[in-house]
Parts: sequence; structure tokens; C-alpha cells
Amino acid sequence: MAIRLGLVSAVLVLAAASAMGRGAQPGPLKVQLLSDADSVQPGRPLWVGLHFELQKHWHIYWTNPGDSGMPPRIRWNLPAGFQAGAVQWPAPERLGSGSVIDYGYGESVLLPVELQTPNIPLAVGSRVTLAAEVSWVVCNEVCLAGRADLTLSLPVRGAPGPGSASHALFQAARARLPQPMPPAWKAEATSEGASLVLTIQGPGLAEAAFFPLEANQIDNAAPQAATMLPDGVRLTLKKSDQLSGTPASLDGVLSLGSGRAYAVSVPVRAPPG
Repeated sequence: MAIRLGLVSAVLVLAAASAMGRGAQPGPLKVQLLSDADSVQPGRPLWVGLHFELQKHWHIYWTNPGDSGMPPRIRWNLPAGFQAGAVQWPAPERLGSGSVIDYGYGESVLLPVELQTPNIPLAVGSRVTLAAEVSWVVCNEVCLAGRADLTLSLPVRGAPGPGSASHALFQAARARLPQPMPPAWKAEATSEGASLVLTIQGPGLAEAAFFPLEANQIDNAAPQAATMLPDGVRLTLKKSDQLSGTPASLDGVLSLGSGRAYAVSVPVRAPPG
């Protein structure tokens, strides 16, 4: 179970791990900086990613970590003209039990990031070095804070190659990314007393679970009561005791038991009167 950071500091063990390139780090996880392509082409987007491999029972955190923890942070050091986009977050899992529920990942996860490359001549045959300072919190019965300095060197080529040895990892990560809701689906959210009620009209919505992007909107540990409708599902989400007023919107990820996940962004209707 994750430990609430800042509240139980006696059990928060700070451990710094440092590595260059693809070497393993000590502790309950290792992280690598990988590329989807085997080379760089000027002006062509390049997908890279942080690949975390965790020991059994350990986990890292989603962009909204839930009741404890902190998501991985990246500080890029890129060649001139390269620009990093936002981290793409695969759909998370509910982790923990009792009154502390986290959102995150166990076992293995790749966090993709798109890099824009400069549309300027780069010498074919030269190499480009990408660097990232990565920090994280990993938890089991205690929490460890770690960091690593990662580098990745890729050749410059005139045309794309067949893909890197990590291409399958990127394909698997993309399959876990939340997709836009199908155009035929409809979503609405209402504030009803102590609950936020999210209704999704669409087929095949059994075992639905909602992960909010914003902290302190819902009680993460409370059960999400699901009512099956003829054409969808209604989720009753207990409001967080730290929520004041009605949020303007409910934004997050709707995860289905089949492994599908969809991005949800819907205005919240206030109660009448």
C-alpha cells in the first residue's frame, strides 16, 4: 500500500539512483530512455519514451497520483532546435486499499513523448545525443524517491529505418493510451448532493471506472457505484471532502474492463436552484 507522502515522513526513505544511458539502477525499479525509431531525420517527429520496469508489488504514479505519491518528472537537455512535447500517460490502475487509493502503474510501463526535430541540415552519419534528468517516487510498503540521468544517442539518416528494437514496446504503450470518445457516444455530468454523477451513453460499458485528472475532486477510496443503463452506464462518484463548490468540468479517463480507455471532458451541471 502506498504511504501518504508528507504525512508519514518517518517511513519515506529517500534514495537517489543515477545512471547514464541504458544501465540498470539499484532499487525496486530500473528506467531507460528508449526511441521508437532507430535514427533521426531532420524535421521528422521522433517518439522517445521512459520505460519503467518495477519489481513485484512496487508501483509508480499517474499524472494524478491519487491519495499519495508523485508522478515521474522529466527535465530534458536536448540539442538546439529539438523540442519535447507532453508526456502521454497510459490509462492507470487503482492501487492500494482501505482509505488510501493511488493511481499508477506496476510491473512495466512506457511513457511516450514526442520530440520535434529541427528542420535544418544535420550531417548524415553524425549522431544526436538526447539527455533527460528523471525523478520519481516508487512505493510498496514504503516509498522511495529516486532519480536518474539518462542519455540516448541516435544516428542521423536521410530516410526512416525499419524501427528500433523497442518498437513493440511503443506499440503496446499506444494501445494503452486513452482514445477520444466515439462521436456517437454522449456524456453528461451532474452535481447531486455529495456526489458527482457521470453518465456515458454508448455500447459495451460494463466494468467502467473513472480516473480524474484533477486532484481533490472525488474521494479516490470510495466505491464507484455503477448503474447499468440500456444504452450505457451511470457512475456515482463521491465528492472529495476537499472539494468546495461545483467543479466546472469533469476531466479524466474512463477505463473499461476490456482494456479500452477513453478521454472524458464534460461540463458539470450544478443542481437546480
